Amino acid sequence: MSLLKYFQILRDKGADIVREIKPSDIKIAPWPIMKCRYGCPNFGHNRSCPPFAPAYNETRRIIDCYSCAILFSVHDMDAGTPAALECMQALIADGYYKAIAFGTGPCRRCEKCIPADCPHPNEVMPSPEACGIDLVATVRNAGLPIDMPPKPGAVLNCYGLLLVE
Repeated sequence: MSLLKYFQILRDKGADIVREIKPSDIKIAPWPIMKCRYGCPNFGHNRSCPPFAPAYNETRRIIDCYSCAILFSVHDMDAGTPAALECMQALIADGYYKAIAFGTGPCRRCEKCIPADCPHPNEVMPSPEACGIDLVATVRNAGLPIDMPPKPGAVLNCYGLLLVE
């Protein structure tokens, strides 16, 4: 499967790093959701965040259905989800009907999110962390740069993910 077309879509949307990885290299654990639950003001108040995002054990079962993943980085957290969604739509249009996307950060489409009554359900995807993906370990295992915590003044790398079959 050639993913070059989809890599270019992500680059055109602002991604500077795009890499194919194996789904088995995606690290999943229960603790990322705890960081959402205790420490993030979006928990329970945003459709793309827990408890509305899939639980980590469900995420593992979902990822196990795929043979390919695309990891990409943007420098603006708000740019990752639209890039992932556009790439996912292109994959689906080309016959990769199982393609799904994970964005970057919480959805910010509305001033106040009402998760059960989302007016933009086709524009919302959870972040990898919201689903229990240990994104730092996944990125580091792929040999890509990520500073945690981010260094003051450093360029921020926000990673999104697509699953392709």
